[in-house]
Amino acid sequence: AHKVRAVVLDKTGTITRGKPSLTALLPRAGFSESDLLRLAATAEQGSEHPLAEAIVSAARERNLTLGTLGDFAAVAGHGVRATVDGRTVLIGNERLLREHGGEAGPLAEEAARQARLGATPVYVALEGEGGVEPLGLLAISDTIKPDSAAAIEKLQALGLEVWMLTGDNAATAHAVAGQVGIPAERVLAEVLPGDKAAAVRSLQARGLAVAMVGDGINDAPALAQADLGIAMGAGSDIAMEASDITLVGGDLRGVVTAIALSRRTVQTIRQNLFWAFAYNVLLIPVAAGVLYPWTGATLSPELAAGAMALSSVSVVTNSLRLRKFRLPEDAREIAHPPLRRRLADAGYLALLAGIGFGIMGGVFGYSWWQDARAEEIAVSTSVLEFNPATLTVTAGTTYRLVYTNNASIPHDIVIDGVSAGHADTNPGGRASLTFKISEPGVYRYYCTLPGHEEAGMHGTLIVEES
Repeated sequence: AHKVRAVVLDKTGTITRGKPSLTALLPRAGFSESDLLRLAATAEQGSEHPLAEAIVSAARERNLTLGTLGDFAAVAGHGVRATVDGRTVLIGNERLLREHGGEAGPLAEEAARQARLGATPVYVALEGEGGVEPLGLLAISDTIKPDSAAAIEKLQALGLEVWMLTGDNAATAHAVAGQVGIPAERVLAEVLPGDKAAAVRSLQARGLAVAMVGDGINDAPALAQADLGIAMGAGSDIAMEASDITLVGGDLRGVVTAIALSRRTVQTIRQNLFWAFAYNVLLIPVAAGVLYPWTGATLSPELAAGAMALSSVSVVTNSLRLRKFRLPEDAREIAHPPLRRRLADAGYLALLAGIGFGIMGGVFGYSWWQDARAEEIAVSTSVLEFNPATLTVTAGTTYRLVYTNNASIPHDIVIDGVSAGHADTNPGGRASLTFKISEPGVYRYYCTLPGHEEAGMHGTLIVEES
């Protein structure tokens, strides 16, 4: 979702409520409103289209007795052709009339006026031996959802191209688009159901990652074609099956939240990766002993484990901040986040870095302080023996053992039972280790290289009571 650059919105059921209602009945002279509605409702009984449901519902509200429905055929993107009481009836848009050899005639002007008001004009005509005879016009309106305009404004604030896709005539489509803030050049009107997927492909051909939002059966191919398909929860099962995301509430603002949250999630992932890589890039060389020749600083296994735990905690806590994600109410805050929010993001990361490096600095500082107050003892190597072979120290006192390799081969020295008691050197080199033993007793120190201990490179460390 974070890669989406264009959002295509179906009109009916997505921008509008998807519950159209009959707003005007305009019969021709000599034909009553009741007769016109009765004829249209009888024909539309066999259709599942929202406009058909609006017509049938209006007839029922007026207690009209419907006629007998014979043959029925739905013409995708145009309307229906049915037989009512033995007469062939055409109900749909102007293209349906033209395809059957008819013309809208005087009704065209009224249809254009209704379209400019945002209503969908539906023609009712009889088809007979004498051709197609228009009987009247129905105007059906679908109210816009109260949150649609705000949601579209926020989508545009995210830098997205917002398009509207509909099978309605251009005048109706542009009227609705104007009310919700979609530019006229981004309105795709009079699109047949089979061509919706092609409209999405045309945007993808421009190199745009496209999100399609719809709810109807005829939206399913476009939802499947889009890079991100989003179905409205109140829509058809087929649309939900073809989509990647289903908005349970059917609120268009959910689209904004999904895209904005996806972007914030990817941003957090990048922050975490940067933090983890930076942390490791800085500390791995320290663990490898890069600072040792100058400062004597090393990273013991315990400190390394602690550093990794701190890195994990910082990544997890940074990710948990996503639980507090809330979409700003003001679209301007999406396009231009307020200074306080940007400072909060930067401040949190700086705080994590400060805590991490503060802890590491404290550890190294404590280690340096321990070394500075430690008593120094010296051990050297010549050929395959330690000199001296016996050391005596006091329990509870910190010592710094300076180890000098006077031999011609590498050696190391390890104090048995002391986790930090290890130092290795090349010929002619010098190393040191700091240790403190609390329990009195007899310990051993030796060289771990194969065969060296057996050849005599071992000694005795006596720890006396303080």
